Amino acid sequence: MRIARMYVLLAAIGQTMCAASSPPQPKAPPAVPGCPKLETNGTAPEKKFERGRPDLPEGLTCLRWPMPAYRKISSEFMDPDHPFTPGKHDAIDMPAPVGTDVLAAAAGEVAMTREVEACNDAAVRVDLGEGWAYEVHHLSRVDVAKGETIVPGRRLGLSGGEIGAPGSGPWTTGPHLHLMLMHEGAYVDPAKYLCP
Repeated sequence: MRIARMYVLLAAIGQTMCAASSPPQPKAPPAVPGCPKLETNGTAPEKKFERGRPDLPEGLTCLRWPMPAYRKISSEFMDPDHPFTPGKHDAIDMPAPVGTDVLAAAAGEVAMTREVEACNDAAVRVDLGEGWAYEVHHLSRVDVAKGETIVPGRRLGLSGGEIGAPGSGPWTTGPHLHLMLMHEGAYVDPAKYLCP
């Protein structure tokens, strides 16, 4: 009997120690009334990350800040403390009031837009050429169309991110802009490329 108790005790200690060493699990996104609930199932989609700093397309030395008056970064690229995707955050987040102008960081062609609708993450993707593109997410308004050629500083739309607001999508905890940069299918840290 004493041996059986000892095995039960050792099993309980082992489970506690295993639980303590487990990596943090992503939190579920906030519930948005009327939108389907998203489940994280403890995993994030597979993503490819580039940790270095490949050269931007020829003639481009840096990217303009998309909201020049708002340069604070609240969640970094690959942020280990990101609430939904710890260690796999594919962008930088910049808090700003809803309705802030979001400007083109560089010249290019609009390759994708997602409109402002309930439960939808409104976004714009701009192709820069040579395998490069950037995206802005959680918009409250989209001002460009797919196929449009844009110049630096052109307004792409207005920032959003308010929980439950059309265009914010389910993956937000408050007003901010999600700025993503990609090179040949891999996510790259946009903060390394922003102009001083």
